Order: sequence, then C-alpha cells, then structure tokens
Amino acid sequence: MVNTDLQLKAIDSLVQIHAAIKKAQHHQPVNSTITNSIEMLYLHLVEILREDAPLAFTQLEKKALLREKLVNQRADDTIKISDLPDILLGLGIKNISVDKDSEKEELHLCINLLAKNPKTVHGEAGLPKLVLENETAQIVPDNYVNMEKDQIIVSDLDMAERHISESIAEMQKVFTRMNAMDGAIESRPSEEKKDMIKKLSRQVAQWLEMSPAATPAYKIICHSLQTLLQGFITYRFFADASSIINIFGKINSGELEKDDEVRRASLEVLRNLASENNINILFKELNSNEKNKTEVFQILAGFGEIIMNKLLNSLRYTSDSKERISIIHIIEEVGQRAIPAIRQKIAVDAPWYFLRNMAYILGRIIKETDVEILRPLLLHKDKRVCGEAFKSVEYAGGNERGPLLLSVLPQVDQELRVSIIELLGKIRYAEAVTILLDMLKNKSLIAKDEQTSMHEKICTALGTIGSPEAIKTLSEIAESKSFLGIRSYPEEVKHAAKRALANIKRKQEE
Repeated sequence: MVNTDLQLKAIDSLVQIHAAIKKAQHHQPVNSTITNSIEMLYLHLVEILREDAPLAFTQLEKKALLREKLVNQRADDTIKISDLPDILLGLGIKNISVDKDSEKEELHLCINLLAKNPKTVHGEAGLPKLVLENETAQIVPDNYVNMEKDQIIVSDLDMAERHISESIAEMQKVFTRMNAMDGAIESRPSEEKKDMIKKLSRQVAQWLEMSPAATPAYKIICHSLQTLLQGFITYRFFADASSIINIFGKINSGELEKDDEVRRASLEVLRNLASENNINILFKELNSNEKNKTEVFQILAGFGEIIMNKLLNSLRYTSDSKERISIIHIIEEVGQRAIPAIRQKIAVDAPWYFLRNMAYILGRIIKETDVEILRPLLLHKDKRVCGEAFKSVEYAGGNERGPLLLSVLPQVDQELRVSIIELLGKIRYAEAVTILLDMLKNKSLIAKDEQTSMHEKICTALGTIGSPEAIKTLSEIAESKSFLGIRSYPEEVKHAAKRALANIKRKQEE
C-alpha cells in the first residue's frame, strides 16, 4: 500500500529543490541536467499521487504553492533531502534502474544528483534515462555502483529489512531530538520511549544474528545502525548498544558464520565506532559507574581485536590499579582474538608487571595447542613473570604441559625447577623419567638444602608416574649407606625413594 504521508513529503522536498534551483538561476546558470532531473522525478511522483490519492493531491497543491513562496522569500532556507531514499521506499518504488548503454560517467552524475552533491557535476553531460518502477524490476548489474562510495539508492527491501529500517529510524528520532535540544530536560526520553528503544534494539540484534547474507539494503541498514549506535554511546544507552555491538563482534570474529560481505560490513561499523572519543566515554563509565559495568564490558569486548593495541598500551602505562583490572577483564572477554596482539607485545622488552599480566591473561584465553606462546615468559629473568607463566601453563596447557615444561627444565632457576618437577609427576608424564633419573644421580654444586628438596621431589614424581624404569635407581638410593666418610643420600631422600618404590610396586599389581 502506498504511504500518502511519505508521498506528500517526497513532493514537498522536490518542490523545495525546484524552487531553490529557480531562485539560483537569477544569480548564475544552473546545470540543465539538474533541473531536468528534478522536474522529471517531480512529475513522476505527482502522477503517482494524483492517481492513488486525489484528495491528498489537492492538499499538496496548496501546500506546495505556499512552500514555494516561502522558499523564494528566504534566501537562507535550507533544503534537506537526506530522507529522500526512505521517501522513495514509502512510495512503493522497488528499484531504480538505468539504460544499459549508459556510461559510467553518466551514472556517477545521476548518483550525485540524487545525493544532492551538485559540486561534483561538471559540464553538460547527458543524464541516463531514469526509470522509477513501482513493481519489482531487475537492476542492471553492469551499471551497479557501490553504495558506500557513491550513495546509490537501492530500494529492494524485503519485509524484514523494511521493518528493521523503520525501527532504526524510530529510535534515531529520540537521539535527534536530544541532540537538537542540547541536553535540555525536555529532551530526555520518557520511560515509554526507553522501553520502545529496548524492545526495538533487541529486534535489530535478532535480525542481525539471523540475516543470512548481505544485500544492497543490508549495507544501508548497517550504515544507519552505525549512526544509531553512536547515539547509544553518546547518550549512555549502553545496554541497548551492547546487544547490537555484541552481534557485530561475533560476526567479525567468525563465531557467527556469515558471508564475506556481511563480515566486511560488520567490521566497518565496529572500526568506525571504536574511535578514541568513544573508547574514552566507555572507560570513564567503566571506572565511575558499577551499574553499567557489564554492558560496557560487552561493548568493548565486541570491538575485539580492533582495540587490542589500545587496551594493551593502556594496560602497560596506566598507574591506576582499578583501570588495569578492568582492562584485564575486557581482554579476557575478547578471548582468543586477543592472542596475536599479545604475541607481538611479549616479543619485545617490557616491564615485568606488564608481562606478568600478559602471562595471567594468556592462561585464561589460550587453548592447549597455543601454550607454546608462554615459553619466553617461562624463561624470563624476573621470577614473578616466570611464576605467573608457570601457573598459566598448569591451568591451560592440557596435554601440552609436559613437553613444554620438560623442554625448559634445564634452563629455569631452582625454585621454578622444583615446581615443574612436581607438576610432571602430578600429570604422570612418562617421557620425563629418563631426565629425572639423570638429575637424581647428579649431585650438583647447589646448596645442600636445595639439593635435598629437589631430590625428594624427583623421587615423589617418579613414584607417581610409576615407571618400572625408575626401580633400579630408586632401590640404590633407598639402600645407600655412608662409605669411608662419604655420606650417602640424606635420610629424607631415602624415605622418599622407598615411598616411590612402594607406589610403583602397587601400580604393577593393579
């Protein structure tokens, strides 16, 4: 059904344009292509209105005459046609197509005219034949020009797309009013408006999640959504923003499987929204208002790897412990998408406290197949970094813990070496038995107490692993005695060896 109100708006806009052109002609010549195109579009729309709504057409004639008079009286009157694409949709126009023989230059001219950009029009190039159709028609592929570059109007909306587009426009009205009234009390939305925004934003998020592929209309909707989301962030509607940004983030990360065009459109929206100003707004809210903390986390996490360098730099240089904790939690929410950026950061020299945080975060986001990333942190010169890296390997390393820890065992300091030996026994890593036996036989020059402690841990680990390969050496230690003043193994180590032998024997009997 044709929307009469939109018809009136369409004709009204064209009357304004036409009147302005005629007024401009008094001062300097106006490109005839512009005049002819506007008149052609005007006549076409008038004809539709005359046939479908004769009463409305009578009203229009009176209104148009008055409008034209006012435009001629006011030299500073601003002509707004930014809503023209939506108006054309409301008129039931399904497609705009052009002659197949039109040149690219002509198409650009046509596009610029529709976009109200006469400065780019040069010369007297002929305009391609415009065909506005009320029924579905085929857009000629050879003449299609990218919407984002040239603002071409593509009106092939299905019912769902039309509904979403209308919902976005309805929500945007709230922020347009707030912006126009510059924060006045009267501009604050009512509870009814807030409930409307909450409901419609959920519907938009569901549509984004379910939409299977990118259509020309999808890109237009994404552009409108970007404007809407900016309003959400500016005016602190964080819960409504997070539900939509979260879906864009999942599309961008691949968590939601979409075609490449959908992913590119999502990435563009996220990049444009992840501005320095918006990040500052979100962090300020994060550090000052517990109420919105979860929603702000979700927004920042939705930006994903786009803001990882900003987050990591902030984590490195901020002196605010509260802010550091917030950043760590955000990166955890981003998950594995943060790994490439973290890998770059730990490959260069950095303060120990920053690297310790990196080790902690990695333990929460890596899969066991990625545990090798922790190797340089296990071998770091600062014990605090090494200790945190070891905890992360233990927590997240899975089946890859054994190979990594055994490979660094000879290179780490004594304290970490003992912790690694304990863990190798705990996970029953049989490949460690040979190296552990060699360490047990080797009475190095380390302090006596440290050596005793390490040998006890080795015996315990060998008993837990339960390998028969260790029986001979453990037996020799358990039965060893002092000879000619040369002391045997300490009693603590002998007892540990006996317990290990008992454990191995029990496992053999099971």
